[in-house]
Amino acid sequence: MFGKNLIVSSVLALACTGFAQKIVITTNYTADPAPYVHGDTVYLYTTHDEDNADGFMMYDWLLHTSTDMVNWTSHGAVASLGDIKWSTKTNGAWAEQVIERDGKWFMYVPIHGNGISVLVADSPYGPFKEPLNKALVWQREHWNDIDPTVWIDDDGQAYMYWGNPDLYMIKLNKDMISTQGSIVTYPKIKDYQEGPWVYKHGDHYYMTFASTCCAEGIGYAMSDKITGPWTYKGDIMPHSSRSNGNHPGIIDFKGKSYVFGLNYELWRYKSEKMGQKYQHKERRSVGLSEMKYNADGTIQKIDYWPDNGVAQLEDFDPYKRVEAETMSWGEDVRVRKSGTAGNTVITNLSEGKYTKISGVEFGDAGAESFSASVLSVKKASSITVRLDKVDGEIIGKAEFSADGLVTVPLTGAVGKHDVFFVFAGDFEADYWEFEDSKTAIPQSPFCKAKLTDPEAKCDVPVIGASVEGPANFIDFENYDLGGAGKAYYDMDTKNQGEEYREDRVDIVKNGDGFAVGYTQKGEWLEYTVNVETSGTLPFELSYATGMESASVRFFMDNEPITDTLSLSGTDDFDTYATYKGKTTKELTKGEHVLKVLITSDYVNLDWIAFGKIDGDIMDKRNGTTGILPKFASDAVNAFAKNAGVYKVFDLMGNMVGKVRFNAGASLTEIKTGLKTAGFGRGVYVVRNPAGKTLKLQVGE
Repeated sequence: MFGKNLIVSSVLALACTGFAQKIVITTNYTADPAPYVHGDTVYLYTTHDEDNADGFMMYDWLLHTSTDMVNWTSHGAVASLGDIKWSTKTNGAWAEQVIERDGKWFMYVPIHGNGISVLVADSPYGPFKEPLNKALVWQREHWNDIDPTVWIDDDGQAYMYWGNPDLYMIKLNKDMISTQGSIVTYPKIKDYQEGPWVYKHGDHYYMTFASTCCAEGIGYAMSDKITGPWTYKGDIMPHSSRSNGNHPGIIDFKGKSYVFGLNYELWRYKSEKMGQKYQHKERRSVGLSEMKYNADGTIQKIDYWPDNGVAQLEDFDPYKRVEAETMSWGEDVRVRKSGTAGNTVITNLSEGKYTKISGVEFGDAGAESFSASVLSVKKASSITVRLDKVDGEIIGKAEFSADGLVTVPLTGAVGKHDVFFVFAGDFEADYWEFEDSKTAIPQSPFCKAKLTDPEAKCDVPVIGASVEGPANFIDFENYDLGGAGKAYYDMDTKNQGEEYREDRVDIVKNGDGFAVGYTQKGEWLEYTVNVETSGTLPFELSYATGMESASVRFFMDNEPITDTLSLSGTDDFDTYATYKGKTTKELTKGEHVLKVLITSDYVNLDWIAFGKIDGDIMDKRNGTTGILPKFASDAVNAFAKNAGVYKVFDLMGNMVGKVRFNAGASLTEIKTGLKTAGFGRGVYVVRNPAGKTLKLQVGE
């Protein structure tokens, strides 16, 4: 169906053999794995070696997640040395560990030569902020306060171990950011060097560590108590020049036990791919193996990271939104934070680069279409979808030359396969998804009645008649049925407003009705309409924005019918105003599809009406039987009428902090308060103690 134009070398084929199985993360050089199980997900925090590192060049800490132990999503940096405000260190973001307690996430990091610091977040995805403005622990007579590991015991008491070549321990208070008692120094454990990892399995406590130096393996000791004494038991993995350094991270997940550690396999692969002889540089990669226990609790030895990796725990579901930075292998792709709070994209996509998803189950019916959200498109580009091999069967090809959501039909996407996305051109990708015959819905009008009766018939909104009743108003929350890529394009992973409909479009309460909110540049919505009167027509648009200004543009059957409309700020996202304009193109009678394109971030859209408007349009809205808008809402001083702690959320719905405000705080005072509390430039949602929200922008 499609011509095969991919150049495949024998070197690239190596990525699908033992190299790939020994490497967990391919988007960066990674080290010092710190896995944490929460719910059905493994949160793997790592350090990060720079691409050009010869020695240690480490500036930040990264996060990766998985539910099947084979396909991993890279979320980029969640903290950096720059977040340690009291330290002047610009290099040395060494081994970390993250643990959750009472809904807070605590990251313990060494500041080389300056002790150990703690950062705190309300979400595993960060952002992590420093609460103390000083070290949590710092033995100034030592350089070796490094490699912290934390365990909360069954009785709720928390302990932190660390050290090289000595092993230290101190108790943590329940707040996890202060200590109690004195530092304990332990007798030398045989082969102990650094990188401790403390945990409990069954009735036994384990102290695992990087053993001997150098090269380092993974050794362990056992105890009946979290405080020791620790009895040396031997190697989990013998020391090897193939791993050189090491740092264990051990978890139990979905009925199996796993050990993470270090190797240099990604750098070896890249050297071989470039035709260069391997030379040792500090460009490490995280390795992974299943780990088994004997009946007495001792651990069975692993010679080295296995060539066949670990078994995938569950089939991969393609019928959902999947972040493009999810992969079991990525060939020379990178991840970057996008302008949207909390979002990441894969970048550096060009000829010959690809990502692989393992174990994708399309089912017997198979997938009918593939959609991908692409951005930063600099020239004609494409994504070729192949099965089982990088040069395998082509089931579809998406070609594009502009940003947006591109959708293509598929043939042969049936059963279980590894899926390769092969790139050409110059662009970035945000997410993708497949659609099967069951989820495919033809585009058609939507109305409120369909919420309770899916078979209900919806009247098509009328354009061009005298505006007198509900049929003449297009409520933006009533976008067409059809799903992503057909009836709408939305960048968020869910309905951030959690109102009215269950699609991804963000719908918010607006008085007794609803509006489309949390909008981002490039998103769009479509509406089936009936044009009764030909010609250029006047229109009125109800909107709200807490920005200084916002903009949208309207199209009919994908042809522009307005210029880009510049909408003045309305002070907040709950105060609605009306924009009056006229189409720039003559409309023709008949059924058409109206599209609204968001051309700048953050505008709420309530409704639009086209045609002759006699009298007070609000009187006509109040006389309808549909959903009613609310033009005015609580003023900002009413929003902050009570003193208290206000929760702050990013646009992905993650709580990112709390700030206390005095009663009657003004909009300026709220913005200043957020900036003073350390919130950087961006848009946030603030929730007051009564549960009402205010969306606002914090400047530089």
